Amino acid sequence: MKAGDLVHDAARGVRLHRVRSGITAAGFAAGAAAAVALFAITGGARAEILRRLAALGIELVAVRPVGEAAPGAPPALTFGDAESLSRSLRFVRAVAPVRAVESSILLPTERVSVRAIGTTSEFFTLRRLRFQRGRAFGADEVARGDAVCVLGAEAARRFVASGEVYGSLVKVGGNWYRVIGVLAAESSGATQWAGEGTNPGREVYLPITNTFAADAFRRQGLAEAWLAIDSSVDPEAAAPIVERVLENRHEGTQRFEVTTAARLLSEHRATRGLLNRLLFLVSLAAFALGGVGMTTASWQNVRSRTREIAIRRAVGARQSEVLAQFVLEGVVLAAGGAAVGIAAGIAGSGVASWMSDWPWMLSPLEAALTFALALALAIVSTLYPAAYAAALDPIVALRFDR
Repeated sequence: MKAGDLVHDAARGVRLHRVRSGITAAGFAAGAAAAVALFAITGGARAEILRRLAALGIELVAVRPVGEAAPGAPPALTFGDAESLSRSLRFVRAVAPVRAVESSILLPTERVSVRAIGTTSEFFTLRRLRFQRGRAFGADEVARGDAVCVLGAEAARRFVASGEVYGSLVKVGGNWYRVIGVLAAESSGATQWAGEGTNPGREVYLPITNTFAADAFRRQGLAEAWLAIDSSVDPEAAAPIVERVLENRHEGTQRFEVTTAARLLSEHRATRGLLNRLLFLVSLAAFALGGVGMTTASWQNVRSRTREIAIRRAVGARQSEVLAQFVLEGVVLAAGGAAVGIAAGIAGSGVASWMSDWPWMLSPLEAALTFALALALAIVSTLYPAAYAAALDPIVALRFDR
């Protein structure tokens, strides 16, 4: 029998039992969809993490407090700590202290809560923030405490009623500040790692001296500090030194964490690894259910077609041809189900990627691997029932057929 005839007979067998075939194919479709979604979502997440780290720069080290300070206890990270790191560590090229202050902005009809970020001119350079218009405040303006500010793109649209944002005045808290710069809209998406919920597009940036109280200037707490490490020094090797310097300044206590790009990437991988394993188990379970369903359907198929098998064997069909026919029926079902599942997985993961604003990434090799896995599972699931059908004695099969 020719290969084309075998495929035709296999397709006919599938059409004769449409409900059974549909249920079996659905299991493979679910497994393929889950596998494709797993590949696409995790691949896109991995690419997004690497993109953000590359956009910010792997030479940065972030220091931030951990936990809540006890009443009356000194802050875990202070402005003085940031100055000390800049003076005492030669491999630190620049330090950008960050102080977050809950404040408000006065609008024509209401007062809106806002997170004001007090920092220095180095912050905009280290975080690689781009400006739509204007500039960052300079070191002299920070030292003098000038009444100037920088707005994120979203903050500029929301807080300034007039069309011309640059050069206008905004009232932050009880003081008026002149807008000397507006961040570009794309700055808010590519700079977020090791942050404490900050979003450059939605915040107001002030010279850090304007956020301090008049007393205890250098002992006031910071939300974080960014350190630019010299290119000749590995940030992973620099992090323990930064920790020891801060521990010595705080008499051996450590209520802060030092984070590098490599550490953050490792944490992301560990977190996503758990999700990946869960999704893998889901897709594997779906494929397994499809395989069990196919084995059951194949046995029922053989049992219900005993007479057909006997007649084919009696007129000269070889055992290999009977075996190939039943295996091909399983392969046809698996191929159809996997194709539908891959299409559904691509569509579903694409929608999820669009809604979460994450890149979508699926290589043809991964889709082909999913399809091949479905076909391999179909062959394994149908091989034993097909071998049983091929080994049937025609006379015995006709005698016991009902």
